[in-house]
Amino acid sequence: MGQDKQFYERYWSDAHIKINPFDHPPANWSQDNFQYHWNFFKPYAQGVILDYGCGRGDFTHLLKPYGSSIHGVDVSEKAIQLARQTSPEIDFKLLSDSKIPFPDNYFDTIISVDVLEHILDLETTLEEIHRTLKPGGYFLIATSEFTRLKMMLILMVAFHRFFYPTTPHIRYFSRWNLADLLIRKKFKPVAYQKNLTYLGFIPQGQLVAAQKC
Repeated sequence: MGQDKQFYERYWSDAHIKINPFDHPPANWSQDNFQYHWNFFKPYAQGVILDYGCGRGDFTHLLKPYGSSIHGVDVSEKAIQLARQTSPEIDFKLLSDSKIPFPDNYFDTIISVDVLEHILDLETTLEEIHRTLKPGGYFLIATSEFTRLKMMLILMVAFHRFFYPTTPHIRYFSRWNLADLLIRKKFKPVAYQKNLTYLGFIPQGQLVAAQKC
């Protein structure tokens, strides 16, 4: 966690090496982009909501009308500082040693948008998300999705750039292996959707809803 934290302090200070578009800190969320994601998340999101890996809180801020209370956590002190400056009315907290600083069975919904692909210790992360979700609560995910065709195209045209040693993306999900991981960590996947596409059929990413078992 120490090295992860050091990396993301550099990342949110925009002081790291940037080779690919996804190496940059994300741009501010547009209302259209938020609405696209929310249309998928809405049937499952309610009550006390946590934005896991909230960064500077742009997505968290847009969640405000949709929950009884909204919270955000991140590993980076710099990101949390920026989030608190932008939305002081939201409860933002720092992750410490992968531990979510809330009690068991606290959240109705945990949302993680473009975060899981950045995490080294996914097992601990998913165990903490499971611990802090209420029974029957939902874990809502936007993350990467890779298919054989997509990987072939990357290997042919962008291999050295895509797998550059300092890229923040260190996990590569298919629809199948993400679902399998969730099941092993006591979640039940209940919905899936491609998160936009290239050429109309190659997924840019995936949206997943999973329920705590």
